[in-house]
Amino acid sequence: MGVFGRIVKVNQKSTLLWWSGQYHTLNFKTKHNIGDIIDSCDNLITKNNSSYNHKSNEGLFSIMKNRFDYIQKTRDFFRNLGFIEVTTPKLKESIIDETNISIMKTPYGYLTPSPEVEIKKLISLGFDNVFELCYAYRDDHKDNLHKKEFLILEWYRAMQQPKDIIRDFIELIKYLNGDSLLKYQGLNIDLDNVSFIKYKDLFLNYANIDIHNIDKHKIKKMLNIEGEIDVLELLDAVFAFEIEKNLGLNNPIVVYDFPKEKATLARIENGYAKRYETYIAGIELSNCYLEETDYKEIKRRFKNTDKLFFDAMKKGIPKMSGIAVGLDRLIMILENLEKVDCF
Repeated sequence: MGVFGRIVKVNQKSTLLWWSGQYHTLNFKTKHNIGDIIDSCDNLITKNNSSYNHKSNEGLFSIMKNRFDYIQKTRDFFRNLGFIEVTTPKLKESIIDETNISIMKTPYGYLTPSPEVEIKKLISLGFDNVFELCYAYRDDHKDNLHKKEFLILEWYRAMQQPKDIIRDFIELIKYLNGDSLLKYQGLNIDLDNVSFIKYKDLFLNYANIDIHNIDKHKIKKMLNIEGEIDVLELLDAVFAFEIEKNLGLNNPIVVYDFPKEKATLARIENGYAKRYETYIAGIELSNCYLEETDYKEIKRRFKNTDKLFFDAMKKGIPKMSGIAVGLDRLIMILENLEKVDCF
């Protein structure tokens, strides 16, 4: 067939086509219309039946192409480190009930909000240093940072600490960014300088609140909140409105030592959940755990609704750390976009 593509410009003596990220010039004036797809002999392949804005489509094409490149490079990054890529089920008959995660249920079962539980079943069989890049599903309110279906990246290392996993994450960002200086929405973020700060210290530094001595009435008045609300919900509100926007404006910030009630599948030590959240440009990008591996403790926290998971935990998994990364958000930052639903 030779050259073919979509007509984007027509002059008296030439026709400009666009296809697969490239422009092609035909040395004649086409008899067809802007937006139609033709070949180099001016044969109509597909007629465009809607309005066509080439510049808009070209911009979206570029974003999507880069998105696919980031996905491929992410896989290359982990394979070069010797990780095994795994795939796990996304539609399940039963699911564990994690705090603050809104599950999506279909007539045929539950859509998984994360591959974590399924990956741990594989780890109980002897898999080690594994990653999965897939879609996950949560019934979140849609906004600039949330979609009900989104790309998630998770990886796990046996006998490693959260700081080792976070080091992986920062190296991944530098690899995808091509530089240790990340530029986003006017910010210059130094990826070589990672700061760790305790959850309780954030509340003291940014809101003058001692989380161990809460004055609920004062905080509700400060945030203009009415009605009953428990302490954890109140802290979440303060974090969302007063703290989060300040994190990671100059360099990545890792928040750790969360209240034990926020542990979910993380280990609890010295009264704190060993989870580590990474922030860049005021946006949460990842959630890392020092994983709880004790079967009895997991059994205590969750109802026995996923028998295969509890069976796997009973067999035992090694001490390990793992992380979940919102890949849509990371790509949004790498592409200097303001919302995740651009792709």
